[in-house]
Amino acid sequence: MSSPDALPFKSQTGFTLVEILVAVALLGTIAAMVFGSLVTTTQAVDAGREHVSREQTVRKILRLMAEEISLSKPGLAYPWVGMNGTQEGQPADTLAFLAMSQPLSASTMKESETIRVVYTRERDRLIRFVRGNLYTLTDTDETLDQMELADRVQAFNVRYYDAQNRIWLDEWPTTSKMPKAVLIEVTFQDPDAAPWTVREWITIGTS
Repeated sequence: MSSPDALPFKSQTGFTLVEILVAVALLGTIAAMVFGSLVTTTQAVDAGREHVSREQTVRKILRLMAEEISLSKPGLAYPWVGMNGTQEGQPADTLAFLAMSQPLSASTMKESETIRVVYTRERDRLIRFVRGNLYTLTDTDETLDQMELADRVQAFNVRYYDAQNRIWLDEWPTTSKMPKAVLIEVTFQDPDAAPWTVREWITIGTS
């Protein structure tokens, strides 16, 4: 039986410089792929959250608009008007009516005052104009408020339901009555994203 010292000697060598460089390069490539995927995923999640938050805000604004429109009323001096319009080839309608309340703004005008409300699109903004003190004898107390409801607006389209003829109209041509219902469509164009549209159906109590 041979002694342990008689066992053949086996040389143990380490990694070569080339193997180490290849391993480092592979690890760097894998790390870059993982990091890039993480950044892309994070950006997508953030963009999705921002879109959801923006859409919730827009829907809240449209609900407040719906509340105000549902409380509108006709008037001889200031009739209920729905005009069809375009800007840069996209819908830019105008809706004007009388109302008794102001759910969209904190104004100094009293709740009992009749106000003239106008919704319209100016370039990429959805604007609400309010004129109060309509029936005063002088113009000294008349106020005109302007509020930007939303930006990045590509189109503002309003349609009106004529209950008597049972048809939808692109504008409301008569001043003797009000539509039974209104459909508001607001299309938004965010940077590097496809256009998206929010709709709100509004039923008006009288026709």
